Parts: sequence; structure tokens; C-alpha cells
Amino acid sequence: MNIMSVGIITTPNSKGQVVIPKKIRDELDISEKTPLNITFSSGEIHISPVGRVVKRYQTRKEFLKMLEMTRGAWAGDDWPKTERKRRKIELAAARKARKEW
Repeated sequence: MNIMSVGIITTPNSKGQVVIPKKIRDELDISEKTPLNITFSSGEIHISPVGRVVKRYQTRKEFLKMLEMTRGAWAGDDWPKTERKRRKIELAAARKARKEW
């Protein structure tokens, strides 16, 4: 019988974002500038600081291969447009909340 150890339970917000609890961020030395590696396998999500992932690769060639596989994940995104859309949605939600209040 496999018993899962229960840690900190949280829920994602409407955009699917999850906050990493401060205790864990402190233990792993994660800040807002720390790149994170997110993997999915066997129905589980694994998140680890990139520095820890890089240490798993024995050679420069293996590391470069990993970078090549993940290159371009955000390529072509129009960040100013995305920010404008996000701001517009946030302002509309705030107006709606004020109106309902």
C-alpha cells in the first residue's frame, strides 16, 4: 500500500497559479527571480529550482540539450499586448466589485 505524505494543501486561482508557501521558498532559496523547472509525469507535477535541475546533468552537452528542448516556450508572445489585456480585465473586475458593493 502506497500512502501519500500530506504536505501543505493549496488550490490554484482562476489562472491555474499556485503560490509556493514561504516556508518552502525559504528552504529552497526561491525568490521572484529564481527560474523554476516544471515537469509532469505519472499524473504528478514536480517543481524545482533550475539550479537543482542543472546539477543533475553530468555534461555540458546534456545541459545544452535540455536548454534546446525548452527554448522558445514564450517565443512570439506580445508582452505589451498581454499586459494591456490583463490590466483591462483587472480594471473591469474592480469596477464590477465596487458596483456590487
